[in-house]
Amino acid sequence: VDALKEKGLFRGVKDHQMVVPICSRSKDIVELLIKPQWYVDCVEMAKKAVDAVRSGELELVPSAHERTWYAWLESCRDWCISRQLWWGHRIPAYHVTFTDPSLPKGDWPDRGG
Repeated sequence: VDALKEKGLFRGVKDHQMVVPICSRSKDIVELLIKPQWYVDCVEMAKKAVDAVRSGELELVPSAHERTWYAWLESCRDWCISRQLWWGHRIPAYHVTFTDPSLPKGDWPDRGG
């Protein structure tokens, strides 16, 4: 305040009502601190997913969902995962492996062959 007064930049003091943010889960006070953010580079992954459907390597069943698939993945941006990690939201990351030797590669049992 003194430095502002010395430079003639001080404009006064006013009361200000402040809303203290409270976490709905833990009831802790949420401190407004800027924290580093972590991002997942989704552009390359999205391009591979789009290419896989276009080439036929991956089939969407029913195919009516292809338009939504392309709309989401062709306008993909990097995904900020910091909030999910902070609040404990699960990140949808998984790996599917088919180990049934009677299932031909690329065929799905629910598709009728």
